[in-house]
Amino acid sequence: MEKKELKMLKEAKPEISESEGDTIEDYYGTSREGLINWVLTDTATLSYPFTRSIEKNYVTIATSDDNLLRIYSWNTGLGGTMIRWDNLVQYKSGDEVKSAHHSLDMQLHPQDSTESEIDYCSLIDTIYTRPCTDGSMLYIAYSYFRISGDYSLRSLVAMQIEDGKLVAAPRFVRQGKRTDNLRLEHTVGDWYFLSNLGEGWNWLFQYDEKAQNLYVATTDSINSLIDRYDIYHFNGTDFVYQKTDAPFWLHPQLHNYERLALFFRTKDYMIRIDNLGGETMRYASWEKGKQMSDKPDLVLTGKFIEKDGSFIFSEGSYRYLVVPDTYKYMLKVQHNGKTILQQPQEAEE
Repeated sequence: MEKKELKMLKEAKPEISESEGDTIEDYYGTSREGLINWVLTDTATLSYPFTRSIEKNYVTIATSDDNLLRIYSWNTGLGGTMIRWDNLVQYKSGDEVKSAHHSLDMQLHPQDSTESEIDYCSLIDTIYTRPCTDGSMLYIAYSYFRISGDYSLRSLVAMQIEDGKLVAAPRFVRQGKRTDNLRLEHTVGDWYFLSNLGEGWNWLFQYDEKAQNLYVATTDSINSLIDRYDIYHFNGTDFVYQKTDAPFWLHPQLHNYERLALFFRTKDYMIRIDNLGGETMRYASWEKGKQMSDKPDLVLTGKFIEKDGSFIFSEGSYRYLVVPDTYKYMLKVQHNGKTILQQPQEAEE
């Protein structure tokens, strides 16, 4: 199968370039006919790792923990700022392996699709596998779809394999209503800059294993992320909405706020600024190496200066200033008007 995979990659005809003595193979927008035909006709592909194909960004593969469900995704190179993905859905029921070349949504809701419509697929890079108390297995796929250059849709999609079919599982419950998916539509650029140049993308869907609570990010009236979360508790069968609150990875002392105003790191510190309501801001900082779940080393209240986009906090003869510096921020600490510390924002690698 390894030889067949290498042959498939070669026949896809990637764009070849050289960079610092290394040969680069770019598969962006290349044909996936070899992959499609292989998966649709060979049941052994369900357990084949496709290591080279993943390393070369030819395909993204999400596989359930029990290896019974797999979804392949790739960027077709079409769609402009609205990325057009393509998918293969593959699963095993009993001794039979089934594969289909269409979106997960079409698999789960075929009655909602017609042949005349475009099948909008998405990037699915993770499948969470959750055993239920009745012995069945619940699968939840993390789906990403780029609507435009500054607008995205992320979803958690629940499904099960029943009677030989992969079907939607309406296991998310809120106010008596059930659904098989939790959708999060949001703007992109503002959150990127607010959460340390993209570090916050990892926060949008989180699961607290100890409490068995699922945290789903929420947005404001213009679909900007605010770092508050809808909390769903897993009771062994369903994920039932409990409340909207701060994330579990934030120290309880800091849970009272309206929205995140800014999060960033410097060489020595992690800093979080929250809007407490109106113009009141709260500054919390931790020394490098600590987590947001740790008690902060310093907590101050202050204000935002709209004129220049700065935040100012004071404690006795000390002033803590967070000022914009091009597209990043700068932390300045002053004592009696003299700057004693100045550190620029550093994004995590």
